[in-house]
This record gives sequence, structure tokens and C-alpha cells, in this order.
Amino acid sequence: MEKKKLILSVILPVIVSLLIIALDWIVCVDRLFHRAHLFMIHGILELFVTFLFPAAPVIYGWITKNRLGSILVGAIPIMGFLLLLNFGYFYPSPDLERIIRVVAYGVCLSTVAGLEGYFASKTIIPIAILLGVLWFFIFLVGID
Repeated sequence: MEKKKLILSVILPVIVSLLIIALDWIVCVDRLFHRAHLFMIHGILELFVTFLFPAAPVIYGWITKNRLGSILVGAIPIMGFLLLLNFGYFYPSPDLERIIRVVAYGVCLSTVAGLEGYFASKTIIPIAILLGVLWFFIFLVGID
């Protein structure tokens, strides 16, 4: 029974994280909305996706109280999305300096988002919200 509970506490957050990454990919990278001339909708969806990164671990942790799962929901999506966005720097000729910068930026954002989820799962919501504000500050500073 413990093994089944552990598997469910890991699989569900990974699925939620993959759904967030897929939504981010569709909205931010695919440019489907640019081709359809739906610029206003595209801007609103990009803003929603930007708020989804720090909000997802807080909401997931607050609802489920699952510490491990909320940490995963915080850490996986932003790191996965950053690696997908920067895949061109990794292959075919890796730019080592850019790879190190992207990974360091992603680790900072993932750590803060994971801590958000952890504190939300312990129902310390004010600290989770403050970490969300810190996440936005780091996110905006790192945009280049």
C-alpha cells in the first residue's frame, strides 16, 4: 500500500508538470496564435502561462498537502520549459556558456518554485506567496 501511495504521489505531479509544459509550449513557442492573427488572445495566454509557473505549486500543495508532489510541480515545469526553449544551444554544436547560464537560471527558478510548493503543502501560504513574488523577480531579472 505504501509503494502504491508513493507512486501516485510522484506520477500525478509529473503528469501535471507535463501538462503545464505542453500548455507553455503551445502558447509561447508554437506561434499558432500569431498565424491565426489572434494577437490579443496570445498576449493574454502568455500572461496566464507566466502566472501559472509560480501559482501551480502553491495551488497543488494547498489542495493536496502532498509535499513531494508539490515540490515536483514547482520544479519540473520551468526547468523542462527552459530546456525545451534553449534546445538549439545544446544541439548540434553546444554553446557551453549559454548552457551553464540556462541551467543556473532554471535551477534558481525551480528551487524557489519547489520551496513554494513545499510551504504551501504545509499550509504556510504567506511564505509560499512571498516566494512566488521572489520567483517573479528572479524570472524578470533573468530575461535576456
